[in-house]
Amino acid sequence: MFKRVVKDLRNGCSPLLFTGVSGKKLGKTALWDAEPCGDTSLIPNPFSTPDTLPCLMDDVLIERITTAPELVLCGAGHVSVQVAKVAKLCGFSVTVIDERTDFANAERFPDADRIYTEPFDAVLDRLSLSNAYYVIVTRGHKDDRLCLEKILNKPFRYCGMIGSRTKVGLVFEYLLEHGYPQDLINRVQAPIGLKIGAVTPEEIAVSIVGQLIEVKNGQAHGTEWDDALCQAILTIPKPYAMVTLIKKTGSAPRSTGARMIVKPDGSIISSIGGGYGEYEASRYALEMLQNGPKAMRYTCKMTNDDAASAGMICGGTVDVLIQIEEE
Repeated sequence: MFKRVVKDLRNGCSPLLFTGVSGKKLGKTALWDAEPCGDTSLIPNPFSTPDTLPCLMDDVLIERITTAPELVLCGAGHVSVQVAKVAKLCGFSVTVIDERTDFANAERFPDADRIYTEPFDAVLDRLSLSNAYYVIVTRGHKDDRLCLEKILNKPFRYCGMIGSRTKVGLVFEYLLEHGYPQDLINRVQAPIGLKIGAVTPEEIAVSIVGQLIEVKNGQAHGTEWDDALCQAILTIPKPYAMVTLIKKTGSAPRSTGARMIVKPDGSIISSIGGGYGEYEASRYALEMLQNGPKAMRYTCKMTNDDAASAGMICGGTVDVLIQIEEE
């Protein structure tokens, strides 16, 4: 099941994942937006799925699964170098596009996940991303317009373009004359970035990434699976334990839907928040890998004293589901 989710993600889809979290449904899973598999009786009514995901409904955790936020930098100048650094620190996957090989290279962008030294339109035409954030910082008016035309014909969570008000105005005027609706053009952040008085490339990068984070965290668009988790699902041998955070209160650092994998040797991939809660989940997962059961839900409660001894500010409660994945 989890492999099917990853394949959907890599095909540019964002499937709905239904996971039973209590009673006879405990540990059972089903997909929507993909060929049905697993126990499809889990699906309550997909046409009444809440707007805010993930959520708990009828003893089922419902999630819209997405990839980690994917930043596409159109242009590889000085500002892009700094944006790539800051964005990577904040959990974005980073793609850089620029024909100039002396600008778009691994030496200048050591943190980039992908670098394309091809025409902007060729790369943008073939990119298929389910959780895309575009930043247009090319060297000229013509390339800015070209990139923006391509992006506005794609799904995107964020699109921002750097430049003077005059340059931006000319690009927007051209788009209106060529049939792009005003409400779509209004989604473009221009001028780009938060208004913090940024001047240097480093400061501008902070303002841009700050705006990316503001948009990302302000949109309830689902559960993000990072590259490490996806790669592990496709490559590590079974059995392993999939640990999912299904509910939290208090100071738990990760959101509902956070996952980690626990391998039989005790090593873990990804995180549900660290600390005592993650330690307990790992311990239970190892016991289950050796002796069963195949699925278990438990609640980890930390008092303020418990939290203080673990180096946290205050206590909280997390509900965790552990599922054993076997051949």
